Amino acid sequence: MERKHERFYVPSITTLGEIWVNGDEAHHMLHVKRVRPGERVCLFDGAGKEAIGKVVEALRDRARIEIEELEVVDREARIDITLAFSIPKGKRSELLVQKCSELGVKRLIPLECQRSVVKLRPGSGEKMKKWKRVALEASKQCGRTYITEILEVSPFSKLLDTAGSYDLSILASTGPGVSTLKKTIRDKTEVRSILCIVGPEGGFTQEEEERAKLAGCKRVSLGPSILRIETAAMALVSMLLYAYSCSADL
Repeated sequence: MERKHERFYVPSITTLGEIWVNGDEAHHMLHVKRVRPGERVCLFDGAGKEAIGKVVEALRDRARIEIEELEVVDREARIDITLAFSIPKGKRSELLVQKCSELGVKRLIPLECQRSVVKLRPGSGEKMKKWKRVALEASKQCGRTYITEILEVSPFSKLLDTAGSYDLSILASTGPGVSTLKKTIRDKTEVRSILCIVGPEGGFTQEEEERAKLAGCKRVSLGPSILRIETAAMALVSMLLYAYSCSADL
């Protein structure tokens, strides 16, 4: 399918025919990108469908699109990555969401650890709303047809209850006795789902590290440097994508 057209999100694309684009996406289409009737746009529904359509009517706050092509598109990574992260200060959290969404992380889980500096209560509306918008914009920009899911804040102990449901669970650690990521990957060559856990810049407590080990998490080092949360998250995801996806094509 041709992808040179401006991309916009609609929550549902079911069939060929006409569809209305409303709200923020209509504003972005008509008043920011200044798309006019007769022009073609690319629409995606965040669940794998992508369509090419022609704008046939433009009102002040909505646009009517005639869908001409519709298909299911899979541009996702071969591995399903869930990233749980201690929340960085300020806009660094938005950078983390943006870049991990571009990389293809399937879901993000804000994590509350003992040494977390930023703590959100479940249902922290404005912050979550902002992150979801960032994830959507990242998918539009990079050509994904899925949108990274952002789950509610999870306590560290609750997250560990789910560790066994993944093929591989990794805890990024600066503590003693950790393995290298290379060794962990060599020991587990076939995976489909991975849980990555990145803690606060003060590190996990000894108690948290022990609990993670008991839950089956592999404690790994990302190198000799102490990384910021967003740097560690992007580095870990990138290395895993290379090891389990890209290397198969080389």
